[in-house]
Amino acid sequence: MVHHHKSNRAVEGNPDDRRGMPLRPNVDQLERRIQEDLRDVGLRVKKPERPAKQYEEILNEVDREVDRGEMPSGKMSRAEREPYPPTRYDR
Repeated sequence: MVHHHKSNRAVEGNPDDRRGMPLRPNVDQLERRIQEDLRDVGLRVKKPERPAKQYEEILNEVDREVDRGEMPSGKMSRAEREPYPPTRYDR
């Protein structure tokens, strides 16, 4: 018989009432295990970027697209903007 490496409570929920879904994985623990596995097989482990840095990069890209005219900005009045959704009827 094959034995589980986890307890029934961790795999199946509460075995006393025999219902419930499996528990959600601990994301931090899962990330730590992935990093350990990558190190064990000799692959480079890159550090995750800080959320603030990711936010700054996205904000800078949005600003660049607005400056180039690729993305409309919220500085136009409602009358100046195209109707959304576009309509085939005359105004």
